[in-house]
Order: sequence, then C-alpha cells, then structure tokens
Amino acid sequence: MFTTLLLAGLEAHRERIGQAAGLLTVAQYLAGWFICSDIRRRGTSAGVSPLRFIGGCGLSILQLQYSEKLHAPALIWTSIFTLAFSLLYSLWFWWYTPPSGRGALYRLTAAVASVTAGLYAYGAQGDGPDVMYRLGMVLTVLALAFIALPLAQLRSIIRAKSSAGLPLPAILASTGATVLWLLYGLLINNTFIVVQKIIAMGLCTVQLSLFIIYPASTSSGGEKKKQR
Repeated sequence: MFTTLLLAGLEAHRERIGQAAGLLTVAQYLAGWFICSDIRRRGTSAGVSPLRFIGGCGLSILQLQYSEKLHAPALIWTSIFTLAFSLLYSLWFWWYTPPSGRGALYRLTAAVASVTAGLYAYGAQGDGPDVMYRLGMVLTVLALAFIALPLAQLRSIIRAKSSAGLPLPAILASTGATVLWLLYGLLINNTFIVVQKIIAMGLCTVQLSLFIIYPASTSSGGEKKKQR
C-alpha cells in the first residue's frame, strides 16, 4: 500500500528521477578518466585491462537500442553519453598501447563487436514481446557483469587487506544511480530494470562493505609502522 502511494506521488517526477539517475550514471563513467590519467602518467596502458572500456561501448550500444524501444528519453540520452565516454576511453587506451600489445586489444575489440552486432541484429527484428524479453534478459546479465567488474580485484583486496584499489567515487555514483533507476523502473513498470537494479543493489552493497571490512588506510598505516 505504502509503495503504491509512493509511486503514485512520484509519477509526476518520473523524468526528473530518470535524469538524476542518468547524471549519476555518467558520473560513474567519468571515473574512467582517473584510469586514463594514470595511463598517461605512466606513458603506457600495460597492466590495465581494456574490458571496461571496450565492453562499455558494446553495452551502451545495446542499451541505446533497448531504450529506444521503450521510448524512455532518460535512458536514451544516458546511453548516448556513456557510449561517447566509452569510445573516448577506448581510443585513449589504444593510443597508449605499445604495438606489441595491440594484437590482444584488437582481438578483444573484434570479440565484443561480434557479440554486439549479433545481439543488435536480433533486437532489430522488432518490438515483439519475445524479442523484448530476450533482449532484456541479455542486457540484465551484461549490465550486472559490468557493475561487478571491480569485484575482479577481490582476491588481491583480501590478500592485501585493503580496499585502496577500488574506485570509491565510481561505486558511490553507481549505488546512487542504481537506487534512482530502480525507482524509474518501477514508475515505467519495466520488470527487467527493476530486477536488474535490485540485484545491482546487492553487488553495490558488497563493494561498499569492502571499504568497511578492509579500510584503505589499514595498508598504509601498516607500512608506516614497519618503516618506524
């Protein structure tokens, strides 16, 4: 009952909620600049995975297609911005990748492009219930995998007992965006967005809990004590 009244009260602000969620999503992607800045400082992309950038391009293209089918302006412009940032970061990564390492980059790009093209072609078949359902399922899996990318460092975080390697600003922005997209999904009555964001909230909670369990200051504090 309370949820119904809340959603009814927020209905008039649906697009504003979507716009706020979009801004936080774009802010999440801006965190990629810190990675690019570090690459420029070192003069090479060695040791950095391009999956976040290349995969972000494919995911943004598919999300843009799905958003257009939903006729959701907030989702459409958010997908355009995230695609632009992902393309920029990918080009930046390529520029700082030495010739000897570009083969792997090209192979990853070709794999992502092939999968994206195949899914896009399937989605282009129409707006029928089956197409929308399957496309929504695939996007849910891909989006959750993208959100969970920082957890790939989980083993090293536990070993070092420090969350210093995790991008806190990006995770905070992702958490805020997830809450707002969940509201937006409820307002437009889209099951895939709602389910996706509920699971995403769990992933964000796990990531944020790592900052409490393994504070970033713990590792540096231990090093200072050893130096003394």
